Amino acid sequence: MTGVRQELNAHGGVDSRRFAAVFSALSDGVLMTDQHAVVTEANPSAHRLLRCATLVGTPLIDLLPPGRAELIDRSDERVVRRWRMPAEDNEVVLEVVTSHTFDESGEAVGAVHTVRDVTANAQLLRLKEEFLFAVAHELRTPVSALTASLDLVHHDLTTMTPAELRTMIGTVHRSALRLEALIENLLDIGSIQAGTFEVRALTSSLRRCLRDAIFLAQPITSARRQSVRARIPREHDQVLADPRRTGQVLANLIANASKYSPEGTDIFVEAMDADGFVRVSVRDEGPGIPPAERARVFDRFYRSRITSNGASGIGLGLAICRAIVEAQGGHIDIGEASGGGALVHFTIPRPRIEEEDA
Repeated sequence: MTGVRQELNAHGGVDSRRFAAVFSALSDGVLMTDQHAVVTEANPSAHRLLRCATLVGTPLIDLLPPGRAELIDRSDERVVRRWRMPAEDNEVVLEVVTSHTFDESGEAVGAVHTVRDVTANAQLLRLKEEFLFAVAHELRTPVSALTASLDLVHHDLTTMTPAELRTMIGTVHRSALRLEALIENLLDIGSIQAGTFEVRALTSSLRRCLRDAIFLAQPITSARRQSVRARIPREHDQVLADPRRTGQVLANLIANASKYSPEGTDIFVEAMDADGFVRVSVRDEGPGIPPAERARVFDRFYRSRITSNGASGIGLGLAICRAIVEAQGGHIDIGEASGGGALVHFTIPRPRIEEEDA
């Protein structure tokens, strides 16, 4: 920073030292270039962000190739660009704000470039775009089924047999339930974020919750020719849980297992004792979730790189499952089945003795 110090020494040594300290401490990178766009000054953050030990004397074009730049904003005062820089396991997105410097006569003598790592913001924007696309895709299927069924009823109502009419009504009903489930997931994730999410736990039948869940997931499993095979012994049927929310957990897990498994396979649901809790397991015959990703699959909008290529979804189901299970006093986790596939298990408290007697 010799040049900066020389320029500021004329304005007082104390001020120049303070400026130099601030310049070095900035978390954003700062580059100063001359009229030939060659770097004359650089703070430590610029070295860190650009991953370069030697910046002074380097042409800016070598550090930030124009061909890889994305123009974000341009005005008389500044230009904002973004660069996507390759990294070891991903890419880093740098936003560079360029402002020209002028001498006393108004002649441009160089520029100041502020460099900021906006990778997290760029990823968030990408997730938002993917989320909106996924929501539109998820809405399209039930809406298309509703439209097609209602068109048939509208044009052929007088000639349809009672059996045909019941089939159409059943399709409309399942499509409406699928829309309701999607909207419920969207509302739930909002209440989870706002801290207003709650459950109403009472003595409930796990078998009935599973029956409701299988009905809700039936359009997905039927389309993929899959069967849900359940084993819930009578002694594990009674749980202390919100029945609607527990059915929602099971429906989300069954739907996930269906989407990420080959057609014609089975989905297994089992319940067993777990020291004052009932432990429910949902197992599929799909590719499973890599160990490195298992902790993240419960995050909002996250979808595994292994399974996200062909399966639909908006990445909210498991986040909502975790919120419901933990609100009921249980725990949810994911592992790998012994024969392959994903294994998701969660616990539900058993009813207290006095509640069972009541």
